[in-house]
Amino acid sequence: MQLTEKIKIHLDQIKQLKGVENAVLTQRDGNPIQSTGVWFSKEEIFNVCSAASAIFNVGIHLHPNDLKYILIEGKKAKILIAPLNNPLHHSLNKILEKQGIVDENHEFFIAITAHPNVNLGGIFLQTNECLKKIKTTLITSGESFKPPLIEFNHKKVNQIINGFKLKEEENTNQILSSFSLSLTEDLSINLRKILNDISLTLPDLNYAFLTIEGGFIASKVIKSNTLFQEELDKVSAMSYSLFQTANRCAWLLKRMNAENIVIDCEKSFQFINGLGKSIFSIEIGKARQKLGLLRLILPQFSKKISFLLKRASKLQSQETFNVKSLLGELIIK
Repeated sequence: MQLTEKIKIHLDQIKQLKGVENAVLTQRDGNPIQSTGVWFSKEEIFNVCSAASAIFNVGIHLHPNDLKYILIEGKKAKILIAPLNNPLHHSLNKILEKQGIVDENHEFFIAITAHPNVNLGGIFLQTNECLKKIKTTLITSGESFKPPLIEFNHKKVNQIINGFKLKEEENTNQILSSFSLSLTEDLSINLRKILNDISLTLPDLNYAFLTIEGGFIASKVIKSNTLFQEELDKVSAMSYSLFQTANRCAWLLKRMNAENIVIDCEKSFQFINGLGKSIFSIEIGKARQKLGLLRLILPQFSKKISFLLKRASKLQSQETFNVKSLLGELIIK
């Protein structure tokens, strides 16, 4: 039995779970290995995997040592992206040593799409054994684990595409619009008050920030002693990039926009909520916080921030760009 056929057996077991629509095993570089379920057009197969790979890689940069999974939520579906962790069996570790990838858990990941009312965290726990078997199959296959695992010449690309079940193509039109927002003193003060309220409500808060279009921080609060402003700027930019890429992945998979993202780590949760062209992100330690309770509390603050941004957008003046107002009048004699 070929490697891809063995993997498909385990993916089919995941597909049998209630609410799961499809699943795909992908290399870190975005090349798909095997899938189960119904997919879109031929062109979009690799687009979905590359978008999911981009999300996965940004997640690794944000949380390099303890990433468990990334959950993307929208109105039509939930998307789970999780790495395959290495088995701890001694004999398998010997194989990993020969392949030079000991302690490397980021070579492969699985992306699972499910119905919006499904608890994907629970599905992740149910699929844990299948994920271990998939990783064991990959390790014992004798394949090289240095990407690409498969040499994607034209013939093999067609073989992979033919192995997917496809839907008929849909014609869609997307319109892009520009956006700008002036942060008045009143708006900044009100945003700061909301973030301070969050820090008082959640004692295990590490940081919280509002990022406007482009990844720039509009307001923030930092409670972690190990996080500095320069690092938070990087976290903000990467979080904004992750959310925008998640939007693309969600659109490719379900023709929907991503609304919320939950990044589950060993010691913390990071939440990223979409607020139009902006995002609200927060990281909270797990010591005294339960995920279910946090998911009830945070939307209240998100709604307050969203209300302020909408009000500021309505008050935004539509003055034309005037060079003289910025540089002053130049008098050349």
